[in-house]
Amino acid sequence: MDAYLRLAGQEDMDLLFLWANDPSVRKNSFSEDEIPYEEHRQWYQTLLTDQKRRQYLYICNGIPMGQVRISLSEEDAEISYSIGKEYRGMGHAKKMLQLLQEQVQEDYPHLKRLSAKVKADNTPSQRAFLHLGYQKIYEVYTMPCGCKVI
Repeated sequence: MDAYLRLAGQEDMDLLFLWANDPSVRKNSFSEDEIPYEEHRQWYQTLLTDQKRRQYLYICNGIPMGQVRISLSEEDAEISYSIGKEYRGMGHAKKMLQLLQEQVQEDYPHLKRLSAKVKADNTPSQRAFLHLGYQKIYEVYTMPCGCKVI
């Protein structure tokens, strides 16, 4: 399998828009609402020039199959990723995240930690991170306002 990451460019905006609005991606995102194109376009233009974020495309056998983004802080980076629906369940998430670790070590050797927030019912992502040695640190519990406390 010939796989690598490349920095996303202007030409990738529409593909990333399609992937971002895939129903499964929306379900596993912390903001589940569909993204309007104009909102995505503005966000993407900002992303391309933001020195604190890097957007990569995962290319396997010459085909874009997924995307991964890091948001940098002082010594940490938070990961967000998705795999195109036709390529899920084939181990691409693990490979892409492994390539990301290598890319981060090369480009940002000062970073001390990579992390990701994953929804409780997103077991494929949980498995991918755990497989690569990530540790589950905590869980978050919420309750809508107005509920009776027993």
